[in-house]
Parts: sequence; structure tokens; C-alpha cells
Amino acid sequence: MNTYTEYLEKAQHEFLNGLKQLQELNIKGITTMSDLFAQVPTIEGQDAKIAVPTATEVVERTFAFTNQLLETRKEYMVKLAELATEAQKQFADTAKRVAEAAKN
Repeated sequence: MNTYTEYLEKAQHEFLNGLKQLQELNIKGITTMSDLFAQVPTIEGQDAKIAVPTATEVVERTFAFTNQLLETRKEYMVKLAELATEAQKQFADTAKRVAEAAKN
């Protein structure tokens, strides 16, 4: 097998491993959310009282969560951009080496 084929097989293997890990994390996230929903308190009986947040508290909590979500997405996208930049650089370097090798 030549090194190009080995490289492609390794890249495919790494991609599939990453995809499997991502899918496992997704399943864990769904399971966690399901578990949280199962823990939501229920009102039993006529005398049961539940603390209902004010509209202001709901807005504050919603925006706090939204800010956390946006910060998490930003960190993720910055990492992806850094990876893309590095991959682009490596691709350009490889293309330059291939072009130089073709001249010889």
C-alpha cells in the first residue's frame, strides 16, 4: 500500500472515531435531559404549593442561559476556525511540496 492510501485510510478511521464520539455525547446529552425532565416536581393534592418564578426571574434566567449557550457556541466555532486555518496552511504546504516534487 502506498502512503497516500494509508493516509486516506487513517483519515477515514479518525473521522469515524470522531463521529462515534460525537454520537455518544449526543446520546448522553439526550439521556441527561430526559433524566432532568423526569425529576420535574409534580403537584399532588389540592393543597400542594409550587414556587412559581416571577416574569422578571424567568427573563433573567432565560437570558443567562442564552448567554452561556452563545459563549459555548462561540468557543466551539473559534476552535473550528482555528482547525480550518491550520488545515488550509497544511494543504498549501503539501501542495507546494507536491509541485516541487513534480518538477524534479
